Amino acid sequence: MGFAHGAALQQQQARDAMRRSSGGPGGGKHQMKGRIRDVWRHNLAQEMQILRALVEKYPYISMDTEFPGIVARPMGHFTTKADYHYQTLRCNVDLLRVIQLGITLFSEEGDMPPAHPTDLPAMNIPSYQNTLMPCPCTWQFNFQFSVEEDMYNQESIAFLEAAGLHLEENKTNGIDPNEFGAALISSGLVLLEDVRWISFHSGYDFGYLVKLMLCKPLPESEAEYRKLLSIFFPSIYDIKFMVKHAQRSQTVNDAPLSPAASSILTSLGQKSGLQDLAEELAIKRVGSAHTAGSDSLLTGKVFWEVKRSIFNGSIDDEKYLGQVWGLNGAGSSLTTYATNYNHQEEQATPNLNGATIYHNNSNTPSTPDMRYTAPAMTPNQQNQGNNGAGLGPLTPGGGGGVFGNFRFQKG
Repeated sequence: MGFAHGAALQQQQARDAMRRSSGGPGGGKHQMKGRIRDVWRHNLAQEMQILRALVEKYPYISMDTEFPGIVARPMGHFTTKADYHYQTLRCNVDLLRVIQLGITLFSEEGDMPPAHPTDLPAMNIPSYQNTLMPCPCTWQFNFQFSVEEDMYNQESIAFLEAAGLHLEENKTNGIDPNEFGAALISSGLVLLEDVRWISFHSGYDFGYLVKLMLCKPLPESEAEYRKLLSIFFPSIYDIKFMVKHAQRSQTVNDAPLSPAASSILTSLGQKSGLQDLAEELAIKRVGSAHTAGSDSLLTGKVFWEVKRSIFNGSIDDEKYLGQVWGLNGAGSSLTTYATNYNHQEEQATPNLNGATIYHNNSNTPSTPDMRYTAPAMTPNQQNQGNNGAGLGPLTPGGGGGVFGNFRFQKG
């Protein structure tokens, strides 16, 4: 009897320790790391099965991606700032491969799945038959990527490696993008209005996700792309759009800011990053910055706190749903913006989601000089040996301002 009691006590202690390490009651931010699940080729099917089981109860999905930077700028005449930003997004997303995707699930009240959902054991997933293994709240999908074979911006890759990404493992164990795209379409995470996607400055993030599901290049027309985006992701919140709109208009949901909200936004000032906003809201990060899992978890936590402390607990979907910062433009002619930014140097900052760059004295995206006359186009990777359809040599530094500092190698 004593032996049996001791064994039961040991098991209970192990279970309690695992719950603490997975962010359950009594667990801190370091314990939450155990609930960020890395997904590779070998466990993709299992983790997608878990997501399909949980999304009905947890239909709010915060998301972030990591990708190999920006390597190209479009050429041509652009009628609006939005058109330029979309063509920049399109040519880079078409040329490059996403490296990581992080998603975190939340309920309508902002709660994450518990470490031990009662219905998971019934799903007959081998790894979850033992209740000591916690259920993730965040999934970090790692895709096939090779610095020997894929195009990338050199500074961005160095930045991501410094943040902790091990790209050699992506090369050997990464998820096939086509396999993931097929799994995502049938997952119950997309194509449904009741599933809300939460993001931060997400133009490129959604561009890569749409590409994964299309398994082909993005449409040439921004209008066609927006149609696809609204089909795959009918309900999108972009926190950056929400916060910038509140700062500019000094309103939320068409009502004046509360004193508390005004104080937060005033203190935030010109700072515009996710980490800046999290620090202003006293939200601590779990995991390493600039990894997709940690960033998606922080994005979700920031969203719920923004909703509570700035939006007074309610968000007007008619006003804020479907707006994507980094894709939407002001609608004015690019000639005006080209004049204003003619002599400003565009800085390619890693993890700022591409060509939409923010300066300290402006709340709006800057647009580089648009004096090109050739039609907008996406370079054809198969023609890179002969200057990519006339767009300049594909070498570090680029040619004619079209390509950035990047590498493209074939082993």
